[in-house]
Amino acid sequence: MKSHVLPQIWRALPLVVATVLLSGCNKEPPKKAVDEPKKTTPVPSDMVFNDFVPSGGGGIVGVKTDGGMLEGGMASAEQPAAAGVAEGAAPDDAMKLHVTEAGAEPRAARRYAFVAGHADKRQITVRQSASQGGGPAQENTFLLTADFVPKKVLPAATRFELKVLKIEMPDVPAAQKAQAAAQFAPLAGLTGAFDITARGEIGEVDFKADERMQGPAAEMVVQSLQQSLELLVPPFPAEPVGVGAKWERKVERKERGMENTAKHSFTLKELTAEGGVVTADVEIAVPKHPFVQRGVPPGATEEVKGKGSYTYAFKFDHICTKVEGDMAITRTIELVDPKGGKQSVATVIKLKNRLEQPGGAAAAPVPKP
Repeated sequence: MKSHVLPQIWRALPLVVATVLLSGCNKEPPKKAVDEPKKTTPVPSDMVFNDFVPSGGGGIVGVKTDGGMLEGGMASAEQPAAAGVAEGAAPDDAMKLHVTEAGAEPRAARRYAFVAGHADKRQITVRQSASQGGGPAQENTFLLTADFVPKKVLPAATRFELKVLKIEMPDVPAAQKAQAAAQFAPLAGLTGAFDITARGEIGEVDFKADERMQGPAAEMVVQSLQQSLELLVPPFPAEPVGVGAKWERKVERKERGMENTAKHSFTLKELTAEGGVVTADVEIAVPKHPFVQRGVPPGATEEVKGKGSYTYAFKFDHICTKVEGDMAITRTIELVDPKGGKQSVATVIKLKNRLEQPGGAAAAPVPKP
């Protein structure tokens, strides 16, 4: 069975697990072999960022993240309203954030108030390790530095522009560093635009037409940027909340014959007039279902489970100053031989996401999973 374990910042496709990305019968993650060193993955010419998902049909077909958290391929809830559209024009109730605890007084409807032209530079780090069937883990790290500038501020949503400044893969072996740098260098200066609503729901990136958008390196960057946007701000519910408040979003879907669920639970830990701290826990699940792929015998099944937690240090008039979190996803494929015997193979993906201001704390090494 083929397993793709390249760096994470998952491919945001139509549905299921995949941020994700950001993969059994095995209840615990496979243990790493102690006599084999960790491996790093160089940047191949055909790299597809985080594509451990089968490409030949069947199996996991997509991943969506929220704050770096896999959302089981769910479409982003409450997409930002277009300019001039009332903020109250929300989607169906199933996609809303529901308050479970209102928190302490004073309570208020928490809203972002970005300031046009106030640029924020952020470094986004994603570290992924992956192991299969108890084998040695493969690891890699992806660092992207970008400017985020509010361009047009309206009551319903703010239009942001992002500009890629620098892309690095520090774990690439020395022999491949020049090759990696050459692949990513042309993408410096790449620009795109997206919306953030007053409540913190984030839309898709609209990249400007550019010949640099062709090729695997560009695809990797586009994927990483789209999913990393979910780290920029935590979403707030429409209702008034205070310190200690809890709200959640639980989505259940069926797509391509597969059921999947994603639950995000948020807690307002700290609050000041300028901002505060929000934590988030995420759980995703794709129950066991038929796994159909070329070369895989009939009767195979696939199951995905994942959990993660994230902490946002947010500002009401800026994007987050710091976000840290991790996610563990186990994808189990069970094969059936002609005699009816079963064999399970589990792939465990561990992710660490960080967003911060370059320099200072940003210079500290990222802890390994």
